[in-house]
Amino acid sequence: MTAANASPQGANDEGRLKAFGLSSELLHAGLRAGASRAANRSALALRSSAGTDIYHDGMEQFAQLLHADGWRLRSVDQQPRLLHPQGLVAFAISSGVNVGKSTMRMPRTKRKGLATRKALATPPRPASLFDFNDAAHEGQMSGAASDAPLYFLLCERIHHGNGLLLEFSRPAQMTWGGSVTEWADRIAVEHLDLDGDLSVFDNPDGDDAFEVQVEPR
Repeated sequence: MTAANASPQGANDEGRLKAFGLSSELLHAGLRAGASRAANRSALALRSSAGTDIYHDGMEQFAQLLHADGWRLRSVDQQPRLLHPQGLVAFAISSGVNVGKSTMRMPRTKRKGLATRKALATPPRPASLFDFNDAAHEGQMSGAASDAPLYFLLCERIHHGNGLLLEFSRPAQMTWGGSVTEWADRIAVEHLDLDGDLSVFDNPDGDDAFEVQVEPR
């Protein structure tokens, strides 16, 4: 297979995400909780803790955010994927290096398993073959998750600042060791900047709001 390592800095990346029902804003919303937790881990945390925070919190957040739009969380060979309601795409979160680079080395993931390797050559099927609104088609949806083009939401932590470099990319080739090093499609996603994130103040008058009585002395 010849990989088309397209630049992640295309002129219409947001439009390409929109075609899947996604956006940089939505992807940030799904990743923010896990990324914030990862950024605030103490020096005593395990080295794998930050990545675990981003992956597990992110997959759960996306399942919640996208559920109303018909997306469903499905497992393919023990790899959880979020499946588009019309089977246009299925995606999972993955850490990587060289994420978001347009002229330097291609992104590289850590070791992936059989599910990813099988997805490299799986041709997409027309979405019209499936009806995703009928609960009786649950087994058919699981099959659709393996047929839909697999993309990774690639994340790389910014260690000199506070946030994530991101791109939404389709794997094309893996090394014998299991790392994805070539990509059939790459879509830029705006980087997630946690330093300027004021979301903690979005709902100051919520159920947990409290008042501090101030009296002059």
